[in-house]
Amino acid sequence: MFPLSLLKRELYKKVTQLNEREEQVLKILIEQHIQTREALSSGAVAVKYSENGRSLSSATVRNVLHTLEEKGFLEKAHLSAGRIPTRQGFRFYVNQLVDQYYHLEMPADAKTHLTRYIQDISDTRSLLVQYLDFLKDETGFMSLLVFPSLFNMRLTRVEFVRLSPRRVLMIVTTRSNLYRQVLVELDREISYEELISVNRYLNREFPGKTLFQIRQELIRGMKQGVEQIDRLARQILSSSFLEIERMDAGDDELLVRGMSNLVSQKEGQDVHQLQGLVFSVEEKHSIVELINTCMDRDVTVFLSGEIGDDYSMIISPYGIGNGIKGAFGLLGPVCMDYRRIFSTMRLMTGTLMSAIMQKNMGN
Repeated sequence: MFPLSLLKRELYKKVTQLNEREEQVLKILIEQHIQTREALSSGAVAVKYSENGRSLSSATVRNVLHTLEEKGFLEKAHLSAGRIPTRQGFRFYVNQLVDQYYHLEMPADAKTHLTRYIQDISDTRSLLVQYLDFLKDETGFMSLLVFPSLFNMRLTRVEFVRLSPRRVLMIVTTRSNLYRQVLVELDREISYEELISVNRYLNREFPGKTLFQIRQELIRGMKQGVEQIDRLARQILSSSFLEIERMDAGDDELLVRGMSNLVSQKEGQDVHQLQGLVFSVEEKHSIVELINTCMDRDVTVFLSGEIGDDYSMIISPYGIGNGIKGAFGLLGPVCMDYRRIFSTMRLMTGTLMSAIMQKNMGN
């Protein structure tokens, strides 16, 4: 559903340049179309447009619209109707907003809503889920949350709880106060006493290390005097890593809220296409892979035709310290208020990172 090579070409390909008047006319038409969902006439655009305080005639604007249509940014809905943006038109408009991302004015009502919405939560995972719910409620679309990879986060504590002779629950707490639980199936039976020894050993010998660093040190050689515990810890961590790799592939690392919002967004939508989109989200792996390609950008937008006709996805990464990143996503109709959505997501991720930093400093 999400061919990455094709999406990257669409995202980064060069769009035909426009002069200043063409840019402004296109921007006005798209923003009016987003508000009304209707095709716009030259007169409707002319009312909103001025240059140096002077209005342009409908005839002048009509000529600009005709040029934009020839360049592929607009199209006529019907032979005698006004014009609507094409995917290329939306792409140009969205790219311009991405360039202005840090200069967009944040909506005051969204800020007030966020302040009232967020409760004081001690652990980072619950805090992330709370922001996910805010994004879904504030936009009315489907919101997505990808958690950071567990492998590269520095740990404060690792705990193994014995559930049965061959099953243990791995509980990990990171320095960013993000806790994770992993159910692990072992190759051999293990006693309570052995598990307690492993817990003490890992937390004594590897404080502040990442799981990747712990495994590397265990692989390099067993420590003198603790050969048996070291060997057992290595066996348990090897089984744990298989589960964590599965989680990081997307099975447990993507949370979705508001799927019903997506279903109810538009009447007369293509049911088969919607089913395919929902299936891709439920499958998780492909959409997590797509989101992970966008972690080095402030905000990324995939438009109609790039993920599915009439739908767009916005991805905004967040950080929890030490360069560790996850991302929020938003899936909704292509004709959404991108300016407000960008501002809201910037407000949300900025507030979230400040909250995480304050909590970490308080610990």
